[in-house]
Amino acid sequence: MACAIDTPWHRYALIAELALRLQGKSRQFGKTSLQKMIYLLQELTEMPPDYKFSLYTHGPFAAQLLGDLDLVEALGAVKVQYVLSGYGGYQISPGTESKPIRDKAAVFLTKIQGAIDRVVDDFGAFSAKELELRSTIVYLDREMKRSKKDPGRSQFIGLVKRVKPRFSEEAIAEALDELQNKDYMETRSA
Repeated sequence: MACAIDTPWHRYALIAELALRLQGKSRQFGKTSLQKMIYLLQELTEMPPDYKFSLYTHGPFAAQLLGDLDLVEALGAVKVQYVLSGYGGYQISPGTESKPIRDKAAVFLTKIQGAIDRVVDDFGAFSAKELELRSTIVYLDREMKRSKKDPGRSQFIGLVKRVKPRFSEEAIAEALDELQNKDYMETRSA
């Protein structure tokens, strides 16, 4: 009896595509930035929700995405290097096998090209810290909508502040305004 394996090439290709697209645009496209960019793609566009995100220390996080990143690196589609200088952390860049992996899911990448363009244009230049704040705001906004709650603006900012105490209320309000102006918020909290 044969056993079919359904390889999620679209997920692997998306990681490779983001590494390529954010090269030179992102200050440092690392593991945290990857998590936030994929989360924002899923929540803010028509991209299928392949990853299950939960709120974690640095915002929305999906363990399966880290596993996929390891596999994509092993396939040679990306390089993941530890960086000691600058921001520290990791740097994800295209690998020698980036194009063949992206070609395996070319139809999928073409289908979501507009979504990738929008998220890369709107968030690609942000640092991991800036992405952490914005993705957490979006996460909490979606949680409020799912639970049919719609706190006022000041209560919502207070909620974000409790979850992310290292950010000032002014920084939270500024990020909230930015997301609202781009029509990314679903509750009236914005």
